[in-house]
Amino acid sequence: MERLPVIGNLRDEWHWVKKGIEEIIRLDPYVTYIPEDVYHSIKSGESALWVHPDIFTVTSITTDVFNEERTLTIWLAWAKKRGTKNAAYHMPFYEEVARRSNCATVEVRSIQTPVVDFFTRDLGYEIADITLSKRLGD
Repeated sequence: MERLPVIGNLRDEWHWVKKGIEEIIRLDPYVTYIPEDVYHSIKSGESALWVHPDIFTVTSITTDVFNEERTLTIWLAWAKKRGTKNAAYHMPFYEEVARRSNCATVEVRSIQTPVVDFFTRDLGYEIADITLSKRLGD
């Protein structure tokens, strides 16, 4: 049986996690954070780093100010190998993490169309919000 993600030791894992974050930043022109911002978010306890031999994810839990429902958000995910269906295997794990954390919702953030298609078609997720952005010139 394949291992599930575990909470990672930030100092021990940073050497390869930082490289993954840098790749995400290169692929997404709308990312505003730098690797050190992610480090600080994890170190401060605002976010959690989950590691697996082939992937890492960064999650945060937020509370809706109107209905007080909690949401587990996967806002960073990176895999050493693409196309191996890591999400199909690991999402039930993260859904259970959300349940145990008294969350009503799990959110996944991505700008990559194949990721959105896979989550909606194969994993039963619904698009709840889409943010479209345009950078304005001077």
